[in-house]
Amino acid sequence: MKELKFIEGALPKGFKPDFESFLFNEESHRLVQSLQGWKSYHLLREDKKKALAAVHFFLEGHAARSPYKAPFGSVQFSKSLQPGELYEFLKQVEASLKDRGIKKIQIKNPPQAYLPGISSVLEVLLLNLGYRIFQAEISSSITVARTKYDQRVEAWELRKLKQGKKAKLRFQEIPQSWIEEVYGFVLACREERQQSLSMTLSDLMRTIRGCPERFVLFGVYDGKELAAASIAIRINRRILYNFYSAHPRRLDYMSPVVSLIQGIYGWSQKQHIALIDLGTSSLEGQPNFSLLEFKFRLGGIPSAKLIFEKELS
Repeated sequence: MKELKFIEGALPKGFKPDFESFLFNEESHRLVQSLQGWKSYHLLREDKKKALAAVHFFLEGHAARSPYKAPFGSVQFSKSLQPGELYEFLKQVEASLKDRGIKKIQIKNPPQAYLPGISSVLEVLLLNLGYRIFQAEISSSITVARTKYDQRVEAWELRKLKQGKKAKLRFQEIPQSWIEEVYGFVLACREERQQSLSMTLSDLMRTIRGCPERFVLFGVYDGKELAAASIAIRINRRILYNFYSAHPRRLDYMSPVVSLIQGIYGWSQKQHIALIDLGTSSLEGQPNFSLLEFKFRLGGIPSAKLIFEKELS
C-alpha cells in the first residue's frame, strides 16, 4: 500500500508531478496573476518522489480562489490516485483553509474535455463535500485527428472555406513580436461589434513576458491585409486554447475565422496537439446561442465548464 503525505507549500526539491500541469497552475503564470497571496497544497508519494495531487489558492480576506486571474485553476491529480485518496486530500485542503480563517472557497474547473473521465470524479466529490455549482458554461473544443479539417465542419462552413480558398486567403503563424498589432486588430473587431476583451494590452504583454513559449499568434491574410487573427495559448503539450480571435464585419460574408480555424487545426496536427479549445459562449452569464452554434458548425464538441463554491461554517 503506497504511503501518501499531505503537505502545505511548494513542491519539495526532487519531486515531480505525476500529471501534466496546466499553464494557469504553473508558478510562472501564478506569479503573473499575483506576486503574493498564494497557498499551495500537494499530496506526495514519497517513495516515488511524485506529487499525486496539487491545488493552488489565492487568499484574499476570508476568501480562497483557485485561480486568481485566469480562465481556470482547480485541483490536478494523477490518474493513479484513487477516488477515496482524492476525497481525503480535498478534506485536508478545506480544513487547512478553514484554520487560516477562510470562509469561502471558489474552485474554477477547466472544461471537462481537458480531462475526459477523471474530471467527473473531481466534480462529484466536490458536490459530495457540500460545494455548489456557482456558474455553469458550455465550452466547445475540436479534437485534432488525422482527418482533414474540411471533413469536420458542417456544410455552411465548408462553403465558407471554399469561398476563402477562391479568394486566395492565406494562413500563417505570426511572430510574437507583432502582439501589439494583432491585439489592436482583435480589439477593433470586437469593438465594432460592441464587445470588449477581458485583458488590456499591457496585462497581456506582461503575461506573455512571464511565459513567452506558451503564446502563439495566427493570422489569415487577404493579400497583404489581415482578415482574421488569433491569440492562442498552449495550455500544455496537447491542448491549445484559442484565447482571442476575430474578423472585421465587412468580411462577414466570407467568415475568414473559418479559414483561420482550419489553419490552426493543420498547425495543431503538425505540433501533435490533441485538442483545440474554442472557449465558452456566454453573454452576461447566459448562453450566447448564436456563437455556440457557430462553434458547433466549426466542428466543436460541447463540454461543461463549472465553477464551484463553498461557504465554510
